[in-house]
Amino acid sequence: MHKLSHAIVLLGGILVFTGQVPLAQQSSSPTVRVEAQQLEQQKPIERELKAKETHVYALQLEAGQFLGAAVNQRGIDLVVRVFAPDGKLISEIDSPNGMQGDEPIALATTTTGTYRIEVSQLEDEGNSVAGRYEIRVNEILSADAYARRLAERKLKQQAVIAWLKENAIALKTVEAGNGFKDLQPLKRVLKDVRFVGLGEETHGTREFFQFKHRMVEFLVKEMGFRVFAIEASYSACQNINDYVMGKTDDGAGALDSQRFWTWNTEEVRAMLDWMRRYNASVPADRKVKFVGFDIQGNATGKTKLLEYLKRVAPERVAQTDSFFKVDEGEVLYAAASEKGESAKDALAKATELNNKYSDLFAFLEISGPQLVAKSSLAEYEQIREYARVILQNIDAYSYSGSRGSSRRDLYMADIFRRIVEREPTGTRFVIWAHNAHVATGDGDGTDPAFGNHLRHFYSKDYYALGFSFNQGAFQAREGQPKDPATRMLMSFTTKPAPDDSIDWYLAQTGPKSLIVDFRSLRKNAEIDEWLTTPRPMRSVGAVYALSFEPNSFSPITISKEFDGLFFIDTTTRARPNPSVKNVAPAQ
Repeated sequence: MHKLSHAIVLLGGILVFTGQVPLAQQSSSPTVRVEAQQLEQQKPIERELKAKETHVYALQLEAGQFLGAAVNQRGIDLVVRVFAPDGKLISEIDSPNGMQGDEPIALATTTTGTYRIEVSQLEDEGNSVAGRYEIRVNEILSADAYARRLAERKLKQQAVIAWLKENAIALKTVEAGNGFKDLQPLKRVLKDVRFVGLGEETHGTREFFQFKHRMVEFLVKEMGFRVFAIEASYSACQNINDYVMGKTDDGAGALDSQRFWTWNTEEVRAMLDWMRRYNASVPADRKVKFVGFDIQGNATGKTKLLEYLKRVAPERVAQTDSFFKVDEGEVLYAAASEKGESAKDALAKATELNNKYSDLFAFLEISGPQLVAKSSLAEYEQIREYARVILQNIDAYSYSGSRGSSRRDLYMADIFRRIVEREPTGTRFVIWAHNAHVATGDGDGTDPAFGNHLRHFYSKDYYALGFSFNQGAFQAREGQPKDPATRMLMSFTTKPAPDDSIDWYLAQTGPKSLIVDFRSLRKNAEIDEWLTTPRPMRSVGAVYALSFEPNSFSPITISKEFDGLFFIDTTTRARPNPSVKNVAPAQ
């Protein structure tokens, strides 16, 4: 998804391209070119784009004008390239929105002449079928009109920044162990909230993790929260819970077992050790549990399932052990990515594997009374959950792209809901996940987030706190590795957030770290418009390259996604534990 766009300035949440791409990136894709059509305002063009085709459009513009246009994807993933009159590539646009939605074009012209727009299928997605799109010119502003708009935008920006300054809760520090005096205003904000989602813009920011630790201490000690839930393996987090409850002593091994390098850091380990010390000091009804709600990383669940079957259904052990040894990730990836005859074979293997796991789950369901008699109700229900989660994982990753990610979020929400139902009524939960998961948006109805499901389940009892930063470092697996077989875990450093992005606004407030609540505070017309208008906000996953930076900012509407935001100006990378593999040396 991450394609390059260059030399950007932000205007009203739209990328405005003013520079030019280096010569090495100026060539068009090697596809069949369809002759240029002239673009006009109020005359959108809808067309079918076949595989290996590039559609070319032309538009006459004068120096100083502003062009606002868009290519609307309708079941096809596109990349849009804009060329200057001299033929140089100005921008290459691929928003992280999959096969639906707009690829926005915002161009402040510097020369007079004929500008060219090319529309092609995104090559690295393996597109091989036709799809439809619409290209439209939304507006062309004169130089004077564009200047007036910039002036109006500046006044609105100043009003929004003033409101944020007035209402932000300035934080003393992100580090735990420094008391809770500065966090006391959150008691009013979260007074009636049962579920608090703590997001993150990257999976590798030390200060995000440190502040989450501090928030956990605050919510547990000051507000009675009793369960910590994280975007990590459902079954392996049982091992971590045993550690924080004092049942086992190997904290490093417990953290290793969940298999995600993202959480295998010094910062997370420090939080676990605090939980363990806290639990040792309080009665049973005040202890804090540690649970995972992700469908991935099921090695622990498989081990527990086999151990259980050996005791209650030994006749099923050999068969179950044989298909447990199959790497379902490889099988599912092949089924989703292979083409032609090899795709049929890969799909057949995936279907066979799915049938075997389905049969295992059906056996556990149908044989429930007999299995309970040979074990206990609690053990049986836990084992059945392991099998259910494995089956959910297989189903989700049978699909590629947004279809698979939306199923993952759905199943994570289902797992979380089941965990909630097993706790006493009214138990309060603190949730740790990426911004993309804690957010309450529905992806225009096609890709609802984990937090969107929680909002449907729990309404205003769920509070989504997004995390933001301005500049600094974080860690991620390299997105453009020299050796494709090995993605090193590296530190990346970003520039300050671009003008008019959400992160930029927060950086203008003054405090180095802050929280701002949007749910309960009185708002004015300017902040209402800001909250309800899509604006870019940084979002980085587990894989990154510096060339991804321009497209790391995706338009979001705060009012649809978050109830509040935490912000820190400057960040450093999270610190991986010694057991994490393929870590690049610090530079």
